[in-house]
Amino acid sequence: MEETEIICPNCKEEVSQVAIYCEYCKFPVSGTDKEKAIFIGQQTLNKSKVVSSEKVISRTQTILYIVAGFKVLNAVLAYLNFKSVIDAVFFVVIALILAVFSYLLPKKPVLFISLALGVILCYYLLLFLVSPMLLFNGILWKCCILMALFYALYTVVESQKLKKKFNL
Repeated sequence: MEETEIICPNCKEEVSQVAIYCEYCKFPVSGTDKEKAIFIGQQTLNKSKVVSSEKVISRTQTILYIVAGFKVLNAVLAYLNFKSVIDAVFFVVIALILAVFSYLLPKKPVLFISLALGVILCYYLLLFLVSPMLLFNGILWKCCILMALFYALYTVVESQKLKKKFNL
């Protein structure tokens, strides 16, 4: 008896007629209408999470550009107020690093969000080492930036897991 192939209604790949689930997308080929509806609902939810993570990536990119802009402003103010070339160069370097990470963020989001988070955390640590009061100046903004980056990292990692698990 020859086994024939059918087309999965979800991913359009060929699957065996005796298969219970599609080996590519896990669609319940031999399932009941209720199981199929549940799968399609879950798939729709997963796709919306992936689209949401793309929006989070875009917002994170904007946040990093804004932080980089403020670092350039810090550089200008450090030079004008204190005539400190070293501080100005330091702030410009941080701004350039964050701007490059922001630009490259859509290509490898987990990597560049992690790197940006690392740079910002190192900067905050350096502030604390120089003077603990510097860390507490603008603490609300610093916490908001860190929370936004941690949230973006979490969202992107979860999205990538969904893409891999459900072949989205």
